[in-house]
Amino acid sequence: MQARLVDTNVLIVASAADAGSPFHAEATPVEEVALRAQVLDWLEAFEADPARHAVLDVDWLVCGEYRHKLTEQDYGWLAMMHKMDRGEVVWVDVLLDRNGNAVLPPELAAAVTDLADRKMVAAALAALDAGHPCRLVNASDTDWIDCESALRAVGLEVEHLLPAWLLARWRRKHPPERRAK
Repeated sequence: MQARLVDTNVLIVASAADAGSPFHAEATPVEEVALRAQVLDWLEAFEADPARHAVLDVDWLVCGEYRHKLTEQDYGWLAMMHKMDRGEVVWVDVLLDRNGNAVLPPELAAAVTDLADRKMVAAALAALDAGHPCRLVNASDTDWIDCESALRAVGLEVEHLLPAWLLARWRRKHPPERRAK
């Protein structure tokens, strides 16, 4: 069994590529139709494979993030609901601090600066701790590149669905003169 914590951006990009989903393509940074279709293909394969489980938390923090961005008619949301309906979910607990943010080990807290991403990381780490091989899946968020080495150091890999596109986008945000500082 493989477990994947699917970042919301994957569900958004896949929904934008799905003809039956009301999600608009302009609402995603992935402008190329072929790249959006690639993400949709990955999500469809993930949804269809009973050996590939979604990682979700029992308090629905991750699903809350999904619902914040997607409607019940968007393919990304439906794919995750199908995983739940078929029992293809690794359920985990996520500990929150007094501000409502997921608690991470100190070595990760400094690296994962996006507070919304912390719940994703905490859930994926909980799946790993429970003995489930797990990866974080990303389509379009460059923040995952920023903290990738810190995640790898604690045994969590990030699976980038659009690696060349994502790296080019990251480089535009972090030109060499800014990276040297």
